Amino acid sequence: MVESTLIVPLVLDDLPRLRLKWGSRYSVEEVAELVRDAPGLSLWAPVTGEYVLAGPWRHREEIVALLEVTSGGLTYQLIDALADVATAQGKQLLVSAQQYERRPPVFYERTGFELLEEIFVYEMVLYTVPPGPSRLRFERVDADDPFTLGELLDLDHEAFDWLWWNSVEEFDEYMSDPRVDVYLGRERDGTPVSYVGVTRLRGWGHLDRLAVSPFYQGQGYGYESLVWAVRVLAARGAHRIALSTQGSNQRSRRLYERFGFRRVPELDYQIYGRWLADPGGT
Repeated sequence: MVESTLIVPLVLDDLPRLRLKWGSRYSVEEVAELVRDAPGLSLWAPVTGEYVLAGPWRHREEIVALLEVTSGGLTYQLIDALADVATAQGKQLLVSAQQYERRPPVFYERTGFELLEEIFVYEMVLYTVPPGPSRLRFERVDADDPFTLGELLDLDHEAFDWLWWNSVEEFDEYMSDPRVDVYLGRERDGTPVSYVGVTRLRGWGHLDRLAVSPFYQGQGYGYESLVWAVRVLAARGAHRIALSTQGSNQRSRRLYERFGFRRVPELDYQIYGRWLADPGGT
């Protein structure tokens, strides 16, 4: 057996010798970016060439995403070494999403991961455009407006569980995409009530985010916000709209299903996590 001491951090000078596995979602240039942006998290075994790629999950510095790992004699040692490095860096959680790469249950059992959430995917064909909202005034969020961005971040953290919080960096990168629109829904007195984030694509759109302040939930504001998002996408030529939500979020699932969205079970995926610190503080 190859000893785990042969596993070392992947550095830029190693990349000419790194052989990405067949079917890898990453290019050498993208691996180089990972190594620069998240030093010490991506690891490899120079003798065998096996490796694990990792970086911040959704720009959350306290959460590490397991992005890719080779299959071989060192697979589990690589995961354990990643967990050790992440713990030493003060990270709280190691996350693995099955969205792009399916792994058998034994992988998660042997590496200490637990199921955190199942993500349900929905789609609908847009035949008619519903009438616009009557109570909320929606304004497009300017990423260069720090006050509005602060309101957006506060609402996001109030509405979602810790795992799903957006960071400032996540909002910055998300809103830098010219296909993205983010709208803040306000009451007439200016109080932030909800926000929606959408991505416009060729002939279809994606509802990326819909959040309602806990103080206003259960009053129909989620429906009004969904109507606004659908109208925005329809106005930009979308004939089909997709979204995803947590399987445990019964409120959002009921909203989408009543609106006409239908599950696409073959696109569902799971998110697993290995806690590196006591999750009680989250």
